[in-house]
Amino acid sequence: MLERRPTLAGALVLALACGVAAAVAAPTAASEPPANAAVSESTGSGGAAGDTSGFGSWISAEERKRFARVPWRIGEYFQFSIDWNGLNGGSSLMQVQNLHTVDGHRVYRIVSKTESNSFVSKFYKVRDRAESYIDAESLVTRRFTKHLREGGYKQDLDVRFDQARRKALYEGGQSFDVPAGVQDVLSAFYYVRTLPLEIGSTLNIPTHDNRKSYDMQVIVHKRERIEVPAGKFDCILVEPVLKSEGVFKSKGSILVWLSDDGRRIPVLVKSKIPVGSISVSLTDMRLAFERNR
Repeated sequence: MLERRPTLAGALVLALACGVAAAVAAPTAASEPPANAAVSESTGSGGAAGDTSGFGSWISAEERKRFARVPWRIGEYFQFSIDWNGLNGGSSLMQVQNLHTVDGHRVYRIVSKTESNSFVSKFYKVRDRAESYIDAESLVTRRFTKHLREGGYKQDLDVRFDQARRKALYEGGQSFDVPAGVQDVLSAFYYVRTLPLEIGSTLNIPTHDNRKSYDMQVIVHKRERIEVPAGKFDCILVEPVLKSEGVFKSKGSILVWLSDDGRRIPVLVKSKIPVGSISVSLTDMRLAFERNR
C-alpha cells in the first residue's frame, strides 16, 4: 500500500518526479530559452543530437551514437525552495550526476535530495535521497533507490528493473510484474523532458513505485510566463491526475510549470496536501559541469 504521510519530501517527490510525467503528443516548435542571466550557452543548453558533454574518453564514439537524444548534460543541477503554507520549509535538488553501468546497460545516474530547514527540523526533520538509473539508449529505468528519513519514519529501498522480463526486483527477494517500458517516479520526469508537449493533450506513462504499478496521467493546459527566484520563464502548465493512493489523492490538484523550450526545466510546482499547500520554486540551476577557464 502506498504511503499516505503528508510530508514535505513526499510532496516534492510526487509533484516533481511524478507530476509532470505524462504530457506529450505531436512535436511543437521550441521557444527561445528563458530570460535568465544566470544561464548562458557556455554552461550548455542541452538537447543537441550527439552531444557528448561530460561523457569522458571512456565512452567510445560508437557507443555515444546509440545514446538517445536528451535535453540534459552530465552535471545538470536544479535547486528548489519548498514553501509550506507560506513559510519556507526546506530545499531540494535534482542532478544528473554521472554515467554508470547497471546490469550491462549504460545509464545516467540521477540524484534527488530533500532537506527540511533548521526551523522545521526542530519538530519534523527531513533528510531524503533518491537515485534513478536511466538507460542512456532506451530511457527506461534500470534501478531506483531511496533513503528516507522523515521525523521518526525511516525507509530504505533498492529496486532493479528487468525490462526484458518485465519485473521489478526488490532487495530482499520480492519481485513484481511491471508493464513494458516502465519508469520509476524520478526517471518518469526525466523521460518526459525528452518529449514534446502539446496544449490539450493527455498521455499515460507506465510507472512503478512502492510495489505498485500504475499509469501516470497528465493534462497539458496552457502556456504562461512565470517568475521564480531563478528568473523569468516562458512555461507550459501541466496538471497530473494521480490514479494511485497518496498524499494528493483527496486534496485538490497539482500544478506544474515546465520551461517552454527543449530543456523542459522544472520551474514551479503548486499543490494542496492534507495539511495545507505546498509550493516548490526553482532558485538556481546549472545546465552542465562548468569548465575551468
